[in-house]
Amino acid sequence: SKGPLFKKAWAERYKGIIEYRPKHNVVDVDAATNTAKFEFNDDVKASVLNVIPAMRAGDIAVKSGLATANKRWCEVDFLTFESKAAPNVHVLGDSIQIAPLMPKSGHMANQHGKACAAAVIALLTGKQVNALPIYNNTCYSFVSSEDVVHVASVHRYDADKKTMLTVPGSGGVSSAANELEGRYALAWARNIWADTLA
Repeated sequence: SKGPLFKKAWAERYKGIIEYRPKHNVVDVDAATNTAKFEFNDDVKASVLNVIPAMRAGDIAVKSGLATANKRWCEVDFLTFESKAAPNVHVLGDSIQIAPLMPKSGHMANQHGKACAAAVIALLTGKQVNALPIYNNTCYSFVSSEDVVHVASVHRYDADKKTMLTVPGSGGVSSAANELEGRYALAWARNIWADTLA
């Protein structure tokens, strides 16, 4: 969702410095020569390489059979974050097969953790699990030392579809990078760290 804002920042602020090469399947990286080797494209040598591997749940989830969605992600019950592959095992954050339009972000993982903890307590004490959870997300990204872009959304559980759906009209994306959002991002970071590490 922030892709166009990143590409604009790279073109306007970092032209000739940052090269974005999507759909280049990396098969090897030679650290001695700073060279990325691709399946079908020419090798690229650079001062700095940011190689993003194929995304999937961690080895522990894959090797234990929890990653049942395309053998990459863990399917969960969004009311409890209990694995659909293993009863009484709860999975959250980047390892899960996300709901439609649900981002993988630190903010969302924080929301998952709280919902999962509350659900586990309810299950252990014989209480009712929250049947209509709502999660919110805000994700800030610095495009310079001061200027920031963001995306925000709200997600509500749909009992019929048994998944989280984006609340119509909620959230949005920055129109442009700006310094004010940089201040918001730093305040958000202080708050999420305090909340997460409390």
